[in-house]
Amino acid sequence: MSTGKLIFFDIDNTLVSHVGRSHIPEATREALRLLRRGGHVTAIATARNLCMTRRTAADLAIDLMVCCDGAHGVQDGKTLYEECLSPAFLQKFQEGMSREPENFFALDAEYVYVGWTSKEVEDYLVAQAGFDCRRPPADLRSASVAYMFRPSSLQPGRRDDVDIVEASAIPGCTEFLPRGVSKWSGILKAAEGLGFGRADIITVGDGLNDVEMIQSASVGVAVGAAKEQVKAVADLVVGDIDEGGILEAFQRLDMLQGG
Repeated sequence: MSTGKLIFFDIDNTLVSHVGRSHIPEATREALRLLRRGGHVTAIATARNLCMTRRTAADLAIDLMVCCDGAHGVQDGKTLYEECLSPAFLQKFQEGMSREPENFFALDAEYVYVGWTSKEVEDYLVAQAGFDCRRPPADLRSASVAYMFRPSSLQPGRRDDVDIVEASAIPGCTEFLPRGVSKWSGILKAAEGLGFGRADIITVGDGLNDVEMIQSASVGVAVGAAKEQVKAVADLVVGDIDEGGILEAFQRLDMLQGG
């Protein structure tokens, strides 16, 4: 077992700032470099799928990723585990996609299944994945997470084969996950395979889908732009990421080697 800590970072608005052009602040890069020098393991926990995560992970020399809000774990390019929405649910969801293509999309590891996008969304997907990762709804055969963009009578909670949650980054959006899946469940699976226990895990995030992992880790860090619900459960709240919030967090935790 490593004597260092296992640190999971959310991507959007935690590692990557979307103020102006999307970028990773230099202070964040320095923090991750110093953490690794000190023997700690840096990792990602994100709602993005694998194809949308690879570029950011490679840019930051991270090889452990928990994607699709916990449904897919990857290390060194190899799948550690993968959980998918049930065929029965997916069939119903695909029917919704065919009726209202503008209001539904789904993710597997490599593609985004969507019936319509704006030029802005198209450009964003291509920029993050490095290729046009869109596929038509008719091609959907399996998915780890799905989204519905319209008002719904569905209440957040657990159904027989699916968990329904409010998507943190998109108001009015409903997210569907395989039953029992969350970022935290994925983190625990990945950590166990590496010999890390809960006491070794630190999490950093900003969104509603980060609440459980921040509340459950040995140390949970909320960055400056985090939702109030996230800050309320965090052990440590730091400044804005564009003002060095990630570096601040690990300076305050006295974990930076040679900084």
